[in-house]
Amino acid sequence: MRGENPLPIYERGRQTFEDILADGIKTGDDPAVIAKVIVAAATDPKPKLRYPAGSAAGRIGMLRRLVPARIFDKQIRKLNRMT
Repeated sequence: MRGENPLPIYERGRQTFEDILADGIKTGDDPAVIAKVIVAAATDPKPKLRYPAGSAAGRIGMLRRLVPARIFDKQIRKLNRMT
């Protein structure tokens, strides 16, 4: 939902975000996969801090542990077209 008077200065950023979101919806994981993880988290007798869900989540978590923070952050910014 957009505000009534969006500021023109942010139009490029808004459009980038909308493009990334639309692509994520098209190529994202099946909602049943995510729902299964949510149910597991909600019913876990000893809840964990994080519950990776979907095909990319595990890979991203592993990369976060293996790659230096500066490089990881740069890749996340690139992925989100923030560079």
